[in-house]
Amino acid sequence: MKQQRGPRKALVTIWCKIYTDNFSQEMINKMVTGQEIYDFLIKDSGNCFDDDGKLIPGDCNLWYLGSNEKFGNLLYKYKTWNWGFGESSFYNVEMFVTWIYMDGMLIQKQYQTLIEKIEEGKRIGDMYQIRDYLICKTEGKPWMAN
Repeated sequence: MKQQRGPRKALVTIWCKIYTDNFSQEMINKMVTGQEIYDFLIKDSGNCFDDDGKLIPGDCNLWYLGSNEKFGNLLYKYKTWNWGFGESSFYNVEMFVTWIYMDGMLIQKQYQTLIEKIEEGKRIGDMYQIRDYLICKTEGKPWMAN
């Protein structure tokens, strides 16, 4: 009898330094599926609050990777993308996501959604503007990056 295999897994690190280590460390040196990578990148980071201290939903992890001011690391199997202070870029995130997609770990719909989130992050521009962007989005106001 043939054993059925589960979804493929790969070694991944998805991390950046924001604020005082507020970015999740759950994806550091983990063996994960493409679905788990996708879910983590899209998941709310939980770092945006309104003036009353209430959490503002929608600040996906992916945006902090492309717009943080400190440093970070993306690893997929043997390929790494590292950056230092002031060097974060959505280009790194796009290459990471594309590499994973080209290796067959993401389906086209997931890849397209991630690319759309990357483009949205580029429009925001700076991690310190994510909060204001989400407020504008919630209030239906047009976004004007500073």
